Amino acid sequence: MKKIILVDSSPRRAGNSSAIVDMLANDLAGEDVLAFHMRDHDCRPCLACAACQDRETQTCVQKDDVAALLPAIEACDAIAIASPIYNQQINSQAKLLIERLYPFFHIGRKNMSNTAKFGKKAALVCSCWGSPRDVTERYCAWTVEGLSQMGAEHFRSLVFDQIPEAGAVLGRADYLARLHELAAWLKADA
Repeated sequence: MKKIILVDSSPRRAGNSSAIVDMLANDLAGEDVLAFHMRDHDCRPCLACAACQDRETQTCVQKDDVAALLPAIEACDAIAIASPIYNQQINSQAKLLIERLYPFFHIGRKNMSNTAKFGKKAALVCSCWGSPRDVTERYCAWTVEGLSQMGAEHFRSLVFDQIPEAGAVLGRADYLARLHELAAWLKADA
C-alpha cells in the first residue's frame, strides 16, 4: 500500500483543484491517501528563521497544520499538488506549502535534502483559463522538480487549460483520462 498525499491548494470549495483531488482520491482507493485541503487548515508562511536547518528530522518552530504535515511528507511515497494558475503562476497557497518544505533542505546531502526516504513521486496539476499553454507547461514542470528537496526523484506535471468555471475540469474527458493515468502512476512502483 502506497502512502500518497493529495494537496488542494485552492481557496475555492468545489473548484477545479478540489475536483482534481477528489477524483485522484477516488482512483487511489485502497492506498493510504491523505487529502489535505489547505483552505481547511491553519497554514502559515515560512518565517525563514532557519531554526529547522541542520536537524536530522523535519521540524518547524511554527505550530500549525503544515508543521504537523511534515512527518507525513517525510514518510510518503508520492505527493500530488493541485493548484489553480493565477497570473501565470501557481497560487500563493501552493507556494506557501513548497516554501514550508525548507526543513528538508540540506545543502551538503543528496538532492540537497535531509530526507531519509528518496525515490518519492511528485506531481503538480494546474488548471487555468487563459494562460499560454506552452509557458504554463514549462513553468509547472520546473516547479514540480523543485520538490526533489523532499526526496522526490520522479516527476509529472499536468496543465488543464481552457477551464472557465469552477469544477469544469470534470466535463473534459481528455483531462479525466490524464487524471486516471496520473493516479495509476502515483500508485505504481517507481
